[in-house]
Amino acid sequence: MPAVPDALGTLLRRLLPGLICCLCWVGLAQAAPDRPEGKVVRDGVAALAALLDDPARRAASAPALLHEAGLADRLTPQARMPALPGPVTSPAKVTAQPLDMRLAMTMLSQVVGATDTGAVLAAQGPVGEMRALVIQKGDATLADVAAMLAEHGLQPATDAAGGLTLRVPLVIWGEGALILSPGQILRLSRADGAFLMNFGHLQMTGAEVSAVGGENPHEPRFAPFVTVTGSGSFHIADSRFVDLGFGLSRTFGGFSVMRNTLMIARNASFIRDSLFLRNASVVISAASGVTISGNRIEGARGPGMIVAGSARARILSNIFAGDAEFNALQVVEGSVDAVIEGNVVMGGARSGIVVRSASHRPFIARNIVWHRTGGGLTVDKSDCASILSNIVLDNSQKGIEVRSSEGSLVRDNRVLSNRSAGLWISAQVPGARTFLEGNVLQGNRSGLATATAGQVVMAGNDFRGQFPRFLSGDVAGQSRHIALNLDGKTPFVLTAAGIADRPGAIAPCAQD
Repeated sequence: MPAVPDALGTLLRRLLPGLICCLCWVGLAQAAPDRPEGKVVRDGVAALAALLDDPARRAASAPALLHEAGLADRLTPQARMPALPGPVTSPAKVTAQPLDMRLAMTMLSQVVGATDTGAVLAAQGPVGEMRALVIQKGDATLADVAAMLAEHGLQPATDAAGGLTLRVPLVIWGEGALILSPGQILRLSRADGAFLMNFGHLQMTGAEVSAVGGENPHEPRFAPFVTVTGSGSFHIADSRFVDLGFGLSRTFGGFSVMRNTLMIARNASFIRDSLFLRNASVVISAASGVTISGNRIEGARGPGMIVAGSARARILSNIFAGDAEFNALQVVEGSVDAVIEGNVVMGGARSGIVVRSASHRPFIARNIVWHRTGGGLTVDKSDCASILSNIVLDNSQKGIEVRSSEGSLVRDNRVLSNRSAGLWISAQVPGARTFLEGNVLQGNRSGLATATAGQVVMAGNDFRGQFPRFLSGDVAGQSRHIALNLDGKTPFVLTAAGIADRPGAIAPCAQD
């Protein structure tokens, strides 16, 4: 009989620390201050959603709407905005002539392959001359295009003062340019297989390019598109692109820039304060140094924006809205040194912002990702990421995910009420370090989850609103260390095997 009290005493001695720890958790959780971040941001994105639905705000830029919704102070980019180039002008007289459009398609396919090229050709109707109008030289206006179409018998003469419906493809050759002025609309006829391809320069200010008309009778899949290729450049401001893009390839995705690494644009390019409505995608491929700022991407039928193989892209203060089944923003295929700052992603499936495939040194800061049926931010196979001061909330999956990426710095983010882990780190190589500093985790299914995470350097992370699910995955057994350090004042290194003191400097890596 004496063995019973001894066994009971042993059991109590084993359980007592855990019971005390649980009481500490409860006390600390109850003492956690109320955090207004979630309510303020939710009110802001609700106001923004209402503004996006207001027809009177259809012409408003993204920065104007962010200011009106009360979100601008949280989202103003801190990165230096590159100087935007001035207008590109040519003294040459405007010249144009008919062209067999298969020549332009062949030149494009040498860069990007032939996927969906057959559909573009089929949309032209029975095999014949397949004529397009090519602007050879000079700065052509919409009136010039209308006159040249009539001169060469490609379509009847029309007054193009306010707009022009194009019924044949239009190609801008390397020494040519198309200038669209405020209020002008270039309508691309779907039924006639019209599209715009730019090897030269496209300049739009306050203008519109849109698809019009019913289904193409020869190729129902076809929809008009704008593609920039070769050494083509573009300066686009306060403009609209509507209902463009089709197919499985990025080439004809709506508005696309398709180069290869040997092509160098003669002019820097940008798109600012414009609206992309119901397009398949906006694609920037192998076009370095492009700035995309202050735009609205709404109702995309594919990924809202894809940046592929394009170094030093600046993606600033854009709004992505709608229930698309794809990522809102993809930065992929070696798009190194991207700056993704001040954007808002609202609704949709999968992760809102994805950086992957050797797109090293991304700077992802001051973005809001809200209410995705997928996750918030994902960095995969891209080293030396800086993920700073983002607000990621109310998503159905992970908040911020770092996978197979060394030296990432995750600092000062607010990760709130995501239905999976707030922070997820996995598939790291042995010895890899990920730095977590100053993040606020509140109301997520778990605060931090890992699976083969290597070393996670923790400093100043606030778990007070994350009771009782602090950790999950292969570090779940280390939850007691979080419970006794909920405000993160004591830095440590977290691993699946335990913790270590003296974590060293909190700093991202340097990747060549």
